[in-house]
Amino acid sequence: MPVVFGEMVSSVEAIVAACERHGDHLRGTYRAHYRFDATTIDPYTAPRLERPEALAHNAPDAIYPWEQIFLAAAACAGSDYPMLAAHFGIPLERVDFVVEGVFDPRGEFDGLAGFDAPPDARHCYRTLHFRATLVSSAPREELESIHDRVLSHNMVLGALRGVPQTSELITLAGGRRQATVGMMRIPRSARDDDGLGSG
Repeated sequence: MPVVFGEMVSSVEAIVAACERHGDHLRGTYRAHYRFDATTIDPYTAPRLERPEALAHNAPDAIYPWEQIFLAAAACAGSDYPMLAAHFGIPLERVDFVVEGVFDPRGEFDGLAGFDAPPDARHCYRTLHFRATLVSSAPREELESIHDRVLSHNMVLGALRGVPQTSELITLAGGRRQATVGMMRIPRSARDDDGLGSG
């Protein structure tokens, strides 16, 4: 049973009451954090979930269906980086991959119990942002090619293509930030690319 701002809700009536009481404060940001490094045994180890304020009081081991989307995207796309790096012979010391999504649950309850959800909450998942931080001695161009490949071909990210997406790549060598490519909208044409470096 989900806890919304400290209150357990399960029925349509209780959820609608929470929607009316808290309004726009129900809209918040999820973050799923994936890490791969030299100590990682299983590359599919579950990412860490950071909940929005409205849902922060839920038990950490209670993962709701709508939250599993963020975790699946982080684990599936995040684990692609070491897999592709090994395949192409690119050294990779660490991967930090974060899936950040703005979520508004009010859309699901529009029209129920007299509730009118905001039009922009219609599909609940408002935006997704993917941030990859790669620690490697390889040239940035080689890391960009892996990043582009993950964004254009990963199966879970592909399933989420209907949600507006942006991405960011940070490359680090010796603890020093080299460059950042941020807040770039992922072009639909990139998903049709079959090559490594032209996505």
